[in-house]
Formats: sequence, structure tokens, C-alpha cells
Amino acid sequence: MRHRLARFAPWLMLLSLAACQQNTAVEPFTMTDDVKHALTELQTARVFFGHQSVGGNIMAGVQDILTASNTTLPILELGKADALPAGFILHTPVGKNTEPKTKCDDFKRIVDQQLAGKIDYALLKFCYIDIDEKSDVDTLFAYYRATLDDLKARHPEITFIHVTAPLRHSPTGLGVWVRELLGKPNRSKLANVKRQTFNERLLSTYAGDPIFDLAASESTYPDGRREAFTHNGKTYYSLIGAYTNDGGHLNALSRKKVAADFIRSLAYTIRGNAP
Repeated sequence: MRHRLARFAPWLMLLSLAACQQNTAVEPFTMTDDVKHALTELQTARVFFGHQSVGGNIMAGVQDILTASNTTLPILELGKADALPAGFILHTPVGKNTEPKTKCDDFKRIVDQQLAGKIDYALLKFCYIDIDEKSDVDTLFAYYRATLDDLKARHPEITFIHVTAPLRHSPTGLGVWVRELLGKPNRSKLANVKRQTFNERLLSTYAGDPIFDLAASESTYPDGRREAFTHNGKTYYSLIGAYTNDGGHLNALSRKKVAADFIRSLAYTIRGNAP
């Protein structure tokens, strides 16, 4: 094994460097006409977004876009707004990280007790830390489905928009390849496998509902390429390395790009189209 690694190491190093150079070729977000038009469609929409830290990144990106476009749209924090205007995005952290069921419960409580009759659209987002390589995806998705289906049945006046679970960056390169060759589990990849399994279940079950595909936004380059890896013969996706400073949260570069996709998704839903 050692002689085999030594034989191929120079070539593997070149391939690793080429991959790294490719992954960093990401241009900053620039304002587009479709995003400007989408912002005008949100002016009278009453939106509630329950999230945790990546959701905060997205809200910061929305504010960046509003500033760049000279558009006014109230971005409000739950509990800090005395009165709700005609249109707004109201948001708040829900539940506890690593305990996704508490996020379902908190989201349900807020909609039932505080926002019934006051909003038109509602989104619940898990965090990447809620799903790891040990997660029971079947049990978690069943709990999520029961929560959302119950809310949909009791609040037909609200359109619930599903959100795929965000991903983490899965590092690549010679060192990673060698560790995998030696049989050491790649926890970063295995966790993204579980996250994608959850997302595929959500996308399939709610194919007829509006969905904001956050995972796709995080893993797609401006030219349409996807940040991907292969596990057991299947392709899985991960957060683009240039989009994060810590492997999971969105940085200043990516939060605008993902926020633009978030705005587009809301506008599609307002028009009555599933993205």
C-alpha cells in the first residue's frame, strides 16, 4: 500500500491542486433584473421564517440586496415589532440546534399562538448541525411531516414553503483521499449523505408544494456546476468551499447569492408557481 501511494502521489497532488483552483473560481453576486422584480412582488407579502444561524446569514444577505437595490422591505424580528406593516419578512430562531424536533415544536407553537391570521407564508428551516452521520432520517422526516401536515390542515390560509436542510463543506484533496483509501470514515461526507437523504425525502414527498432548495443554492456554482462527491457509487452534494469561512455558515460572498435564490423562491410562490 505504501509503495502504491508513493507511486501515484505526484499525480494525485496535481489533481488536488487543480480541483482547489476550480472550486475557488466564484464571482461575487451582482444585482439582476429578476431579483429586483421579485422584490417588488414581496412588498405586500407577509412572510414568517423560523430558522437558526444559517437563516440569520440569509436574512443578512436579504438586507444586503435591499440596500444595493434601494428597495424598502421590512425585515423584522419576532417580538421586536410593535405592529406589522402590509408586507414584511418576520423571522426568529426556533428550537435548539442539534434538537430538530424542538424546532418543529417551536415553529408550530409560534404559528398557532402568535401568527395565525397575520401571515400569508411560513418557512421552517433546519440547520446542518441538526443532521449528522448518526441521524435517523426516517424518524426525523416523519416528525417534520406530521408537524407540517397538521399545520397545513389547520391553517389553510397560510402557504407553507418547505426548505431543504443546508449542507456543510466536504474538503477534498490528497490528504482526504489518502485517509479514505486507508479506510478512515469521512464524517463530513457521511453527514452530507444523511442531509441529502433527508432532502430527497422532502423533495419527493412535497413535490407539489413550494420549496426553497437551500441545499441546491449552497452547492451550485454560478455556471451551474455542483460541488459534489461520490459515495457508494452515488453522487452527493456539499457546500461550496468558497461560500464559507468555517465549513458551514454562509460568508459575505455567498449570503447574497443564497438570499437572491430565497427571494426568487418567495416570488415564485407568490405567483402560484412551485420553483
